[in-house]
Amino acid sequence: MNDRAFLSESIRLSNTDFRRLSTFIYDTFGIYLPEKKHYLLQNRLLSRLQKLGYTSFSDYADFVLKQGEHGDEAFAMMDAVSTNKTEFFREKKHFEFLKKELLPHYFGQYIKVWSAGCSSGEEVYSLAMLLNEEKQAGHISNFVVYGNDISKNILEKAVKAIYPYRAVASIPPEYRKKYLLRSRNKDNQTIRIVPELRAKTNFVWENLVGNRDTIPTGLQFVFCRNTLIYFDKETQNKVVSRLLKHLAPKGYLILGHSESLINNMPKGLKMVYPTVYQKET
Repeated sequence: MNDRAFLSESIRLSNTDFRRLSTFIYDTFGIYLPEKKHYLLQNRLLSRLQKLGYTSFSDYADFVLKQGEHGDEAFAMMDAVSTNKTEFFREKKHFEFLKKELLPHYFGQYIKVWSAGCSSGEEVYSLAMLLNEEKQAGHISNFVVYGNDISKNILEKAVKAIYPYRAVASIPPEYRKKYLLRSRNKDNQTIRIVPELRAKTNFVWENLVGNRDTIPTGLQFVFCRNTLIYFDKETQNKVVSRLLKHLAPKGYLILGHSESLINNMPKGLKMVYPTVYQKET
């Protein structure tokens, strides 16, 4: 039996320590973990206990809470807990709508986009590919795509822009030769985004419910897809208000297909397409 299997069988997360850690995660990162996530949290954190040498969740919780919200372990814990599921051109209808319906309103302009909760960067580079095509077609003057995430490790992957070769399946064929570099390692084939496109991106560590706020204002588009689902209604309202602050008047907020503001529409926002909202003047 390996060490990980031994840990998983011998160490249990008590209800008390679950509440301690889940409350800390909510207060620090805004992510709500209901009781049904008890065993998910336990299993995700076993690797942290193993690495740090703890043999009880009580001691680990003491360590995390003593370091506090700015401690290194708080972010290491979120790296372990976070689900970083993403892919290039995920929910393609949004990219089609952006190109055909929204960008024509901004022809000739310098386009600024924010991918909030960008994970490992696939959404950022998908937007960069689309916008670079629009720039080369003479439709826009230039562009930049910002990306943020609470996971420092996942942001490092985004900056490196190296992905497994299987990731190309969701990238349009006409973009593959133009924007991807293929590794020569036949045993571990990867692709990397070309440097010209990487230069059009800016990744920053930022917690959407934290005090640090480094993304500029006056953006035409904010993508925040499949991120709000991890927050409760109160936190969702705070995050949406923050995102809107960065949008220029008449700018657009694009959410994931499983997210909606219809029953909780903020003042000064209107829906123009399912999960696409415009900031009013």
